[in-house]
Amino acid sequence: MKRRTLALLLAAAAFATAKVAIGRRLDAQRVLAPYDIAYVPRTSAVRWASLGHPTLAANLYWLRAVQYMGEPRAGARGWDKLFPVLDLVTDLDPHHGYAYQVGANILAGAGRVDESNRLLEKGTTNVPERYILPYHRGVNAFLYEGDYAAAASWFERAAKASGAPLHTREAVMAMYVKADQADAAIRFLTHMIEASEDPESRKALEAQLQQARLEQVALRLDAAVQAFRERFVRLPFAIEEVRFAGLIDAVPPDPYGGSWILDEEGRTHSSVHDRRVMKPLTPSERRDSLQRLRSTLKGAMPR
Repeated sequence: MKRRTLALLLAAAAFATAKVAIGRRLDAQRVLAPYDIAYVPRTSAVRWASLGHPTLAANLYWLRAVQYMGEPRAGARGWDKLFPVLDLVTDLDPHHGYAYQVGANILAGAGRVDESNRLLEKGTTNVPERYILPYHRGVNAFLYEGDYAAAASWFERAAKASGAPLHTREAVMAMYVKADQADAAIRFLTHMIEASEDPESRKALEAQLQQARLEQVALRLDAAVQAFRERFVRLPFAIEEVRFAGLIDAVPPDPYGGSWILDEEGRTHSSVHDRRVMKPLTPSERRDSLQRLRSTLKGAMPR
């Protein structure tokens, strides 16, 4: 009997130890695993299950989207579920302007520009009084697609919205000037940061602003590299060679803290942040862009 009791006690202790170990392991997994959304249902299914309260369902899924966007390790996890869940939220509550705005900011900052555009276009249709949605769509067209005519059209739409600030009209005017692409992008993004209403949106916009600052420096270095190529009929081995040739006064610092490297086409990249989204316009591209822009605006802006 004593042996049996001892065996039971030992088994219970072993079970308790195993339970604690498993619990700690599960807790550790919960700590280590970034927050994710396992499944995004169809709008029709959620609308049916909401029993006539789709806005309440939209708010519940919006809370899940906020958790998803606010996850500190989101970059490692990825953003595959963000557009589907925001599309669901805005199907259930088409006037949820904040969901369009914040979601589009984060999607664009994560490089998912097509999804950002889809969300902004949906929001512009459903919440036409929210000027920031077509304004951000114009920034996407300008910054990521180099489509100045489209950007001007979206900025014009933003400027016509009720309560739109003066700088939206200035943005349309800026599309007439194709030089200093990155300078204009910095101005636009700075305005958007000032108008942002939440930390997550501001963080995403600041990431885009950092990219624009990289482009500002890199585009000017690109132009100097091309001048070197025309003079010496070859690409330089490094940016320092461009400086030695007298085409730049000094090598500017990399906004990301790295050093400048050249690719096979002669484009300048950061050694710690390789992404580039802008290319300098050729004279023919500049003329074509101006022509498309004027055709789009149809003389709506003052000469």
